[in-house]
Amino acid sequence: MSSGFGQPKQPKRPSKSADVRGKAAQQYDKMKADGLPEFNIFLRIKDKKTWYPVGSLAVSRLNKINHAIAQQEAELLQGAFRLFPVLKKHQQFLEYGYQLKQFPDEPIQLAELPQPSKGNFLEQIKDRFSGLLKSGLKK
Repeated sequence: MSSGFGQPKQPKRPSKSADVRGKAAQQYDKMKADGLPEFNIFLRIKDKKTWYPVGSLAVSRLNKINHAIAQQEAELLQGAFRLFPVLKKHQQFLEYGYQLKQFPDEPIQLAELPQPSKGNFLEQIKDRFSGLLKSGLKK
């Protein structure tokens, strides 16, 4: 029995960003199941009181949350701008905050993102050498 005229429509393939979000969600669920501490991540405009919830992260230790926020900054900002367009107007003046998910009544802690360092001399040489090897292999 046919369901109508014409060719059946092909289901839409998820976009690349939807695939990335799906994989990240699976990884987050695995980390959560392993018992790692979960944090709610927030953004606010500097010197303002309103915090905007922009996501959740699970990390192995409390002292790694600042690094995790810095690593996921692009994804957090993308989601934040989609949910709260007002934040996009103030991109240069945003601050991150976090709190343990299991204690939502605790105050939000201001995140201190690590400053990008130039690294030491040996790391710079190693990076350049590995870049040369990669470009040499492509030729």
